[in-house]
Amino acid sequence: MHVHGWVKARHSQICPAAIDQASRTTKERARPQSNDPRIPSPPRRNRQCPSACTGGHSIEQFNHIYLLKMAAAEQYIQLAKALPQQLQRFFARWPPASILPAGATPPKTGFQEITPNPFSPQKHAVTGKWHDPVYSLRRQAEIVKLARQHGVEELLPPTVKGTEYRIAHRVEHGLRVKGTGVGQKVKGKIHERMVQPRMEKRREAMLAMPKLIKEWKKRPPSAKPALSLTMSLSPVDPGEGHTYYTILGITRKLLQEQTAEPQQMIKRAYHRALLQNHPDKYKGQAPSTASATSRNSRTSDNAFTIDQISTAYKVLSDPKSRAEYDRSLDLAPNNQGLKRGEQAFQTGIENVDLDDLEFDESGGPDAECWYRGCRCGNARGFLFTEADLEEAGENRELLVGCQDCSLWMKVHFAIVADD
Repeated sequence: MHVHGWVKARHSQICPAAIDQASRTTKERARPQSNDPRIPSPPRRNRQCPSACTGGHSIEQFNHIYLLKMAAAEQYIQLAKALPQQLQRFFARWPPASILPAGATPPKTGFQEITPNPFSPQKHAVTGKWHDPVYSLRRQAEIVKLARQHGVEELLPPTVKGTEYRIAHRVEHGLRVKGTGVGQKVKGKIHERMVQPRMEKRREAMLAMPKLIKEWKKRPPSAKPALSLTMSLSPVDPGEGHTYYTILGITRKLLQEQTAEPQQMIKRAYHRALLQNHPDKYKGQAPSTASATSRNSRTSDNAFTIDQISTAYKVLSDPKSRAEYDRSLDLAPNNQGLKRGEQAFQTGIENVDLDDLEFDESGGPDAECWYRGCRCGNARGFLFTEADLEEAGENRELLVGCQDCSLWMKVHFAIVADD
């Protein structure tokens, strides 16, 4: 065990003369007594403290002190044995001076002669340079933590990792706030040190947001900055609020009603759109006016490019491509491309076959219908008749909406010619 230096320091504090006197008294008591008168009895020694001791104690008092010192030493030995090996090794090399009486000068160990305090840097006697402490700050923190757990922290030498030093540092500098460097320098990059200030600014902005919203609502409309919205219209996608029908200036319903000559109507609309949106109409305007007109033409004057008009005419003039375009408008999410006021189809379209639906012919030939239940709870939410199928016979598809909710269903069917 690494406790000999510690116990030796404790034994050296007992009076040497008293220890010698006590040992001789013990030997005399242990010597066998003889009744033979020819053997002289040992002379009675002075029961007072020898001249080497200046305390004036009696032998009994020294025996009592000696026993107390031995008991205390045994307690320290048992305490040292209960400590972890790391603390035992440390106290064996640097015995704690706080357990010795005041004014005692115990013999120093070899480690103490080289470095009296292993927790502080030492100055070399020859070169004059400062050397690092034997225990680094990390190892000092480990030693202090172990000693604190076993209740012997006060036996350690002074260290900056000790509880007493840290409490004094807090009293002087206050609690350290992360990211501000109060009391000591904060390591890390600049963005890491500025995390706390940024979070504080963000918190203040969020707390002030309700007040700013109230102030914004109280402002008159003229004081609010106008938001300039621009739309990028391409030949393929006319953009939100515009379809190929609106580019040519016709409606889908009007074209469907014109069963005689729909191609002539589309062609006249095409020439009319070219004349209305010709670029030569803006040649006489000032540059600023022309730029403003070009920016706002999509929203105010409905001016379109030649490419958009040509693409619209090419798609609508062909019956097959026009039918595909109409189906794409019907299936567009949220009916993008339809103007406000036109019929808006809803999302949630389910594709089914006509043969998968229930057929009801109990009401006669005029009341024959196909139906299907909807998940909203209506057993006949999707309901249509033979007349609805005849209207959609060209597309071979029929869109049916639920009577109680916003769900839609697309019915696929085929027309069988009668022999």
